[in-house]
Amino acid sequence: GKRYYCDYCDRSFQDNMHNRKKHLNGVQHHRAKKAWFDNFRDAAAILKEERAKEPCRKFLQTGQCVFGINCRFSHMSERHMNMLEQKIDDERRQKEFTEQDGSSSERGLDEWLSRRKKKQAALTSG
Repeated sequence: GKRYYCDYCDRSFQDNMHNRKKHLNGVQHHRAKKAWFDNFRDAAAILKEERAKEPCRKFLQTGQCVFGINCRFSHMSERHMNMLEQKIDDERRQKEFTEQDGSSSERGLDEWLSRRKKKQAALTSG
């Protein structure tokens, strides 16, 4: 029969209503799906969430934690949090620069269009 492949879990199984419903409602699927979408989260949101958590003692001592991404404690070191803060600052500066640059390019476009309009008017009248 047909097989269902779950991209989040990297797993396939026989595709029927019971199996699919059981898989999609399962804890493993929900965790894998959350982990996937966490890859696309805003850096500021990640930093805020990590700052609110206490550090994971096991992870700090051994560099490993049996709970992995599902741990309720933070696995980020101060160095990583500082790097994330730097990334947020860089993104903010880039956004401000782009907004400033965009307004000047709009002015430049308006000036170009008005000069073009004058040239066309001069050509048609002359």
